[in-house]
Amino acid sequence: MTYVSLNFIFFLAVFFLLFFMVPGTRLKQAVILAGNVFFYYFAGGYEGLFVILFISLTAYTASRMMGRIYESFDGEAEGLDYKAKTALFASYKKRTRVILIPGIILIIGFLVFGKAFRLTGIEAPAMLSPFLMPLGLSYFALSSTGYMLDVFWKKTKPEKNPVYLLLCVSYFPAIVEGPINKYSKLITEFKGLKGFSYEPFCRGLQRVLWGFFKKLVIADRLNLYTKAVYGDPASFAGFEIIIAVVLGAVQLYTDFSGCIDIGIGISEAIGVKMPENFNQPFFAKSAAEFWRRWHISLGDWFKEYISMPLAVNQKIIGFSMKVRKLLGGGRRSTQFAGSFIPLMSVWILTGLWHGTGADYLVWGLYWGALFLLESVFAPDFSALYKKAGIDENSFGFKFYLMARTFVFFCIGRMFTVAGSLAGFWILFKRMFLLNPWVLFDGSLYTHGLDRKNFYTAVFAVILLFITDLKKEEKKDIRGLLAAQPRVFRWLCLYMLIFTVAVFGIYGPGFQASDFVYRGF
Repeated sequence: MTYVSLNFIFFLAVFFLLFFMVPGTRLKQAVILAGNVFFYYFAGGYEGLFVILFISLTAYTASRMMGRIYESFDGEAEGLDYKAKTALFASYKKRTRVILIPGIILIIGFLVFGKAFRLTGIEAPAMLSPFLMPLGLSYFALSSTGYMLDVFWKKTKPEKNPVYLLLCVSYFPAIVEGPINKYSKLITEFKGLKGFSYEPFCRGLQRVLWGFFKKLVIADRLNLYTKAVYGDPASFAGFEIIIAVVLGAVQLYTDFSGCIDIGIGISEAIGVKMPENFNQPFFAKSAAEFWRRWHISLGDWFKEYISMPLAVNQKIIGFSMKVRKLLGGGRRSTQFAGSFIPLMSVWILTGLWHGTGADYLVWGLYWGALFLLESVFAPDFSALYKKAGIDENSFGFKFYLMARTFVFFCIGRMFTVAGSLAGFWILFKRMFLLNPWVLFDGSLYTHGLDRKNFYTAVFAVILLFITDLKKEEKKDIRGLLAAQPRVFRWLCLYMLIFTVAVFGIYGPGFQASDFVYRGF
């Protein structure tokens, strides 16, 4: 069962019917949990259910044990002054760390072992393979780890009901590609479930439909072309590769954000709010801004649980001070020394989270280097622009920055799409063998995407750009649609349904491609 299957549509209809029929919050929670189990069993198999249950039980047990230790601290610390309480808390924190570390090793161990096993190139035994990398493992592993760290840092209280934890960890609208939910926020949504409400239900279904449009009309259509080029880069050159790289960036965005729209739309329909994962990333003007707009929940997770703890670690601060003195102690050396370890650690881990080969490691180093260069030299670039008389607030300059950031993204994408660094090097070299005649002789339409489908894709991407532009202008598209006369409103919705039904890439003998991020 995938999001773009008829089985899923039928499942979703039954899920909504049961959810709104049963009274009371507890029964609605039971319907969601049953939906989680049913969906995951048919999408990921019983092996994946075992892994989810194991990870949930590990997180629950570890958090409860840490919670009991902190309960003892609360009793013993009563009446102590700040200095004594701080010293006492440090001793209790050491005791909880003994529980936290094995818990993290057990949970992240599944993720690391599965990815490392892939790297060996050894084919896993048939019975073992489904346990190595079950559907959505990276998402619920990070979510569970974040929950344990929140309990360790006393940011949240440990959950006493294991069913609640399982309910959040296995939540089916988020398990395929995210977003990565914070337990304390998601459980609050589940504890406040209400009955049927027309407006959020309609808005949610509209977003689901928009997600199907992105996935089926744009992403899967562009995949026909990019798959042909990336699958055999040595057979293509020049504009054929340039077009594939540009279309590949749009394909990844529409595929990933389309899945997120479906998941968030389902949640919105039942009154559950999930965090946004995209914020018009192609309007970003720098690498840092791009990653504040792309896969937002993953960036927030790494910032909260990796970057910030490293940035305030006393040993790392001491090492950074030594590096700063070694480099001369100026502004640039201070910025470099303070940022290097947190930034590069985050981006190496981000690269390895996405994949295990050398190509993904280089991808992570590439983005880490861009972040580091921007943070160190941003004031110098700004001074240079000022001397050159360039207005940084002008439309032309902002457009240049957006185009530059898009190119950065495309280059980064090239590191991984060919499956190896050797494939990247072939793509990169052959991209400069310019062949402008392919733009006019019709040969572009022979690489998996014929002329009609090519023009359909261009029209759909233009529609997507206009929609994102309005969002960038802080316009509520669904709110604007709701304010229109009923006839016009339903006409627009029926047109969108018709577009997905007629122009979506599926049909007899066609297997819709999996969402790109569902395997992480």
